[in-house]
Amino acid sequence: MHDYRAPDAHGIVDGAVLMHREVAQLLGRHGSLVPHDLTAEPGWLARVRPGETVYAGSGPYAFLYHHWRERTGGDFRIVREVHTALWSGYWAQEELCAPLLRPGDLALFPTAYTRRLFLRNFPGTAATGAAVAYPMLDRMPRCRPRPVPPAGRPLRIGYLGALSLAKNFDQVLSVFARCHQGSGGRAELLCAGKPNDPRWEAGAVAASLGRAGVPGDAVRVAGIWSQERLGEFFDAVDVLLFPSTASRETLGRVVIEALAHGVPVLAADVGPAVELLPAGNLVPTTLDATGAFDMGRVGPLGRVDEDALVRKLLDRDFAPAAVRHAEPFTDGAFWRAVAGCPDPVDLPHDHTLPDAVRVAPRTGVDPAERAAEATRLFRDFFERRDAPLTTALDALAADTGRGDATLRALVTAPDRNLADYRAFPRLLDALVLPPLTYTLAPTGATTTGETA
Repeated sequence: MHDYRAPDAHGIVDGAVLMHREVAQLLGRHGSLVPHDLTAEPGWLARVRPGETVYAGSGPYAFLYHHWRERTGGDFRIVREVHTALWSGYWAQEELCAPLLRPGDLALFPTAYTRRLFLRNFPGTAATGAAVAYPMLDRMPRCRPRPVPPAGRPLRIGYLGALSLAKNFDQVLSVFARCHQGSGGRAELLCAGKPNDPRWEAGAVAASLGRAGVPGDAVRVAGIWSQERLGEFFDAVDVLLFPSTASRETLGRVVIEALAHGVPVLAADVGPAVELLPAGNLVPTTLDATGAFDMGRVGPLGRVDEDALVRKLLDRDFAPAAVRHAEPFTDGAFWRAVAGCPDPVDLPHDHTLPDAVRVAPRTGVDPAERAAEATRLFRDFFERRDAPLTTALDALAADTGRGDATLRALVTAPDRNLADYRAFPRLLDALVLPPLTYTLAPTGATTTGETA
């Protein structure tokens, strides 16, 4: 496994980075783990013996291991991860891996929803193995469910995660303002996370809510909250809002964290939350079926019904916290999967969203022919061979008639950080596999989370 002691994740707030470090620590307790540096010369791969396993837990780069295995004639299995949904990074990984998969290879998904989404688009993955395993509960507290304050009593509402439109954070603010008014001022809001736009900075949020009649002492925008302080955050709230329909969402790690701390969660009734929460804690959601989405960008796939969410909060119409299906989030499930004996996937999960997704076919580019080019680009980038990168960007600018300053900045930046899963994939998008588009098939005005 890639040595996750090496990358500097300072300033990078990403659940996938956190997960990779936790898995590295978990695997590190296994006596036969051999760490390596994915960004170094791949000659180390020749030392992997037949029957051994390479764990590709280092972001959307599993195609490197598969390509190098073919090139070196290796005879080992590869376990890879898929940590985002409709995003070009992991989608490209699966496109590049598809023709190189072998029996015994395994893809790990954080939820059955994510597994279904990818198997519908990459059927070959089912033949080699696709498990649901995301070990985290064994390192979390298992607190008793927090009592839900009766209707009419003060309610402390929480939000934890990126403050972004993709996660429908604007709806969090709108719903809270209505709850504050509808409860006669007996509601508070605590938000923690990284704002991705000036409008979500603390001062701007306070001003916006102030215009809606919410006093400044009723809301706190606390910035990034460290993992070590999660208990403090959840002690300060009675219910967590998770209205995210972000196109990259595969789990909502904060949902599991909240439930483990005994805090109930209200979430959109599509995507991963369907298998994590009882039906009464799911909010009707309307998918956006009006146009095409770009896998190179993250955005909301739909909007929750604010009227329904406000009613649930004011009437306390939601169940206390409980982890419905704990096994996929345990170390045992993870170890069984890595050992080649994954648990069967029979979790009730959302069909609505994965069945609505229609991905445009890849034209003009054959991913089966691009693995070597993608691998070469990776090595040029991380081994600081800037000349071929600059030449490729010059050619791209000549073809398109315009340059891209953000891509140039990636090449001129002094550091190359493997833990930044958005840097190199941008070059891959521009120079090897352009992001695909997708649409959501009309499903009526409002969706309901179907179950298997």
